Amino acid sequence: MTRDSTRPVAVPRSPVGKALDEMTASFERFCLAAGLETLGAMLASDVARLCGPPHVRGPGRRGYRWGRTSGKLGFHGGKVEIGRPRVRGLAGEELALPSWERANAEDWLGRLRRLLAAFASRIGLSVC
Repeated sequence: MTRDSTRPVAVPRSPVGKALDEMTASFERFCLAAGLETLGAMLASDVARLCGPPHVRGPGRRGYRWGRTSGKLGFHGGKVEIGRPRVRGLAGEELALPSWERANAEDWLGRLRRLLAAFASRIGLSVC
């Protein structure tokens, strides 16, 4: 007889196990929100450096604001789609935002999550 005739019985999760799952999910959301907020501030700084203040046509600007577009960043084994600003050069070409380029190349959101997880484990929290 090669077939097992008994079915596995699901063991109910304890309240502590459920709470831990919820805390881990909450920690993931916190890491993502903190990373996106920080990246948004850095992108705004890049745009201000390239274009100057909004509605000002100063002689030192290298480009102008050109709306927003969506882009994807890696986070925890997947991709997160976020909005980011666009900048055009004075000749009409797209200008790269340094913070966006580095965030894509260096996996900033993943590194932030690992850093916060290490901190949480130092203070006694158990997160995955």
